[in-house]
Amino acid sequence: MENFNAISREYDKSLEDNKKKELGIFYTDTEMTEMIMNEISIKPENTIIDPCCGTGSFLFTLKNNGISEKNIYGADIDKKAVEIANQFILNKNILNIDTISIDGRSVLKKLKKEENFDFVVGNPPYAPLDDKIVIDTPDYLFLRTVRDSGNNLFIAAIYRAFELLKEDGILAYIVPKNFLHITSYSLLRKKILKEKTILTIIDIGAYFKNVRGEQIALIVQNTRPKDNNISIKKLESGAFVSKSKIKQTFYKNEIILFDSERDLEIYKKLNNSYQKFSDVCKGYVGRGKSKASNAISGREIRKFGFKNELVPKKGNQLFIQNIYSSESGIIASFAGGLEAKETVTVFTDGDEKMCRYILGILHSRLCNYFLYKYSFNSSKLTMHTDAKYLKKIPLEINTETFETIVNTVKILEKVSYRSEEWFEIFYSLNNLVYQTYNLSEEEIQYIENEVKKIQSNRWNND
Repeated sequence: MENFNAISREYDKSLEDNKKKELGIFYTDTEMTEMIMNEISIKPENTIIDPCCGTGSFLFTLKNNGISEKNIYGADIDKKAVEIANQFILNKNILNIDTISIDGRSVLKKLKKEENFDFVVGNPPYAPLDDKIVIDTPDYLFLRTVRDSGNNLFIAAIYRAFELLKEDGILAYIVPKNFLHITSYSLLRKKILKEKTILTIIDIGAYFKNVRGEQIALIVQNTRPKDNNISIKKLESGAFVSKSKIKQTFYKNEIILFDSERDLEIYKKLNNSYQKFSDVCKGYVGRGKSKASNAISGREIRKFGFKNELVPKKGNQLFIQNIYSSESGIIASFAGGLEAKETVTVFTDGDEKMCRYILGILHSRLCNYFLYKYSFNSSKLTMHTDAKYLKKIPLEINTETFETIVNTVKILEKVSYRSEEWFEIFYSLNNLVYQTYNLSEEEIQYIENEVKKIQSNRWNND
């Protein structure tokens, strides 16, 4: 196995970085393929294909685990990668084929295979389709479907994979984690939720160090769902650890990876008991548009203030850094009538009081917990504070705490930033927000512990 890993890594290193980035090609080690193969029950008589096999790490793992070579198939657009795969698999079932440009029936014909496969496995390429990256097919309807589903090579690869599967066959693909919640992928996501049985989703995080973003292993059976539970797992200390089981019918579009039953309970409470920002705040939420030299940029914003600008007293705007980090949470300030550059998310509402109340909610640990867990699917990488995420935040207008939260925010704007007094007031604001949302002591303690796991010590000085 080490000989295979060494040769595959060397080949991966030999590819130009820009080519790998453009085509979404990255080496998958056999440690990961071994773990994924252990998640699916392959019988000796089953047939398996990796349609984008690269140097063949999934196929090599299958062979290494006693699967007959005659049942192992592979294909890849890269001729050199196929040659390496064939060195180790030693059969005639791995061919130089572009399995994304041609349909499943044509792939089966080239492989001289009469029946569809029991399993389709692999790590398809991730790359947005544009003038440089194209799918070379005259099939207009397929191209249109891919375009409407997110316009990415991995999306096309998933559609093609289902063309290769038997009616009850199983797909096991490594795909970008944001497939679970990005709006542009909703067409395929909803199709899978409605027409396929999702068996397992494994959060493997930023496993591929040179790939932007995080990944999941998605295991789906090619049958209609029948009141099944999705098993949610996570890669921790080199093993897939079970986190929760969620009814597939619970999800209508976005798929949230709940790390525990408690996460699910709090999610239900927040979503069922309170309005969302979109229900209450009807003003503009979007990027700044000003080109003025004195316009505020994202890097000039700090929590409850600006680095080189006094906080205005009146107005109806909040400025938010458009980059969200789980370590720091939202970074925003009341902005009155100031102008904002494109690196700022602008949030407007009817008056100064409501803006400052919302500012207090946004900076709370409860809000950071909600965004991290439910909007960004526990991603530890930086994300964007776009309107679609902000508008999902539950918003409770509590008459008992409203004025106190507004006044606390005003004090934080005046007190020396990150001084001992500032932190004391900041923590009192957190408690006010918990009180506003009527959370139990157990729920509060759970949220506190979860947020402290992800936030830097810079924000955990209590």
